[in-house]
Amino acid sequence: MFQRLKSLRQAAALPFVWTADGYEVLLVTSRRRKRWIIPKGQPIKGLSLADVAAREAEEEAGVIGALAAEALGAYDYVKASD
Repeated sequence: MFQRLKSLRQAAALPFVWTADGYEVLLVTSRRRKRWIIPKGQPIKGLSLADVAAREAEEEAGVIGALAAEALGAYDYVKASD
């Protein structure tokens, strides 16, 4: 069976806090599968990617905070679908 490959654009949040000892990153697990995740979601018309990432962090992890001035980076991958 052949699988279709598709590329999706998503915005993700990596919740962290700066302390006297350095950065601390909040680890988030999914509710259903209890796996480590990074809160992410697809772009929403009328919202910047940063705002989408912030919204996902609040929805998926209950995290509210300030946004970084610039994106930390980008990651590309191809997801196989049926």
